[in-house]
Amino acid sequence: MGCQRRGVYNPTTNDHMSYKLFEYNYTPLLNLFESDFIDLDNAHDFIPFGEDNLLPQQIIQLSRSVAVHRAILNSKTFFIAGNGFVSEDKKLSQFLSGVNNYNENLRDVFFKLLFDDLNIGNAYFEIVTDNKKSFFNLYHIDGSKCRISANEDTILIHPDWSAYKGKNDDLTQEIPLYPFYKKDDNKLYRTVVHIKQYEPEFYHYGLPTWYAGLNSVIIAGLTDVWNQSRLEKQFNASGILIIPGVNDDKDAETLDAEFDKFKGSANERSHDLIVQYLKDLGPGQLRDTAQYIEFKKNEEGNWIDLHAQAHTNLLSIHNWFKSLASFFGEKTGFDTKRIINEYEIALNTTIRVYQSKYIDLFKKIFIDFGFNPDDLDITNESPVYRINPIKYVWEIRREMGLEYNPDDPKQQLFYTELKNKFTTEIDNETNDNEIDTDK
Repeated sequence: MGCQRRGVYNPTTNDHMSYKLFEYNYTPLLNLFESDFIDLDNAHDFIPFGEDNLLPQQIIQLSRSVAVHRAILNSKTFFIAGNGFVSEDKKLSQFLSGVNNYNENLRDVFFKLLFDDLNIGNAYFEIVTDNKKSFFNLYHIDGSKCRISANEDTILIHPDWSAYKGKNDDLTQEIPLYPFYKKDDNKLYRTVVHIKQYEPEFYHYGLPTWYAGLNSVIIAGLTDVWNQSRLEKQFNASGILIIPGVNDDKDAETLDAEFDKFKGSANERSHDLIVQYLKDLGPGQLRDTAQYIEFKKNEEGNWIDLHAQAHTNLLSIHNWFKSLASFFGEKTGFDTKRIINEYEIALNTTIRVYQSKYIDLFKKIFIDFGFNPDDLDITNESPVYRINPIKYVWEIRREMGLEYNPDDPKQQLFYTELKNKFTTEIDNETNDNEIDTDK
């Protein structure tokens, strides 16, 4: 008899990161307080994010572990980021092409901010300048590393919040929230901008819009693990044995050693068994007795249906579209019309909404540093291109991410006029050639 240990998890400790996210018996501590409002008189030096202050870290583990969830996040971020920022102002246009000494353009920073915004509901970037504001640089900050201070006017940045040592932790950086600045040892002035998604009863942190579908994300991950386990067992695992009262790794290793005595050879897979250990619920709260669940082939369809339903639910909670997420196969093939239609809906309901929020924010900051951002915009391009015949040529070139000039007479034609003009010129040239040939 073969066995497979799936790990032991203790929800009463803070040792979350030492366990794989989707062990069979793993329950992530993704809990929230009813609100993130705190009594500042009794607060520590920062406002915790989640009951254990590690909610962003666990959300990130989800996005790394659940393929469909990550694919939607990637697709949504890609389309909202567009082809980048544009402006006719030469000074601003030059800055957009290089916003920091890492040689990143504004789209590079924007893409990272968007991913944090969509993934954990919060995004942060740093502004660095001098006392005269004669220059400034923009830097993205990993949103999982940031917490708001108890006095609500600074951001604390720490590389590992599970190992935070308190106010005197040397690894912590503290930077004021915009528009306030702090001078560092290099005489540079620094500030942090915090972007968050609105959530009722939450004053300090935002929540990602998909959080209401947390169970669907976890189910999608668990069904992936189920499929992987069944594949590894060549679909011959006879069942799963659940053993309660295994409260530490030592107990689990002892049981593993006992099961090893009864394992067959590598070729004997017909009696493979998956073993799952569970801790007691708490002091004096024992789990039920051990139980065995047989894997019946005629019930596998339930898992398949659950897997498909979880994927459908993920699209809904992300407010996204199947045709724009390339991981979804369709029996109907490559439906160009559907892709275009869904992209146009996404453009008006999601893409431009996020873009406008960031454009307005960047405009305020650029004005503060003497730029003229009146025409700051983001160019977008449909994944499948369909030219609108009643648009000006310069509008079409702008949408395609090409250089455009509204004052250029050639670009002031409607696409239909250009098409007709082009066809007429070709016809005339053909007729001339025919006359020449006759001569």
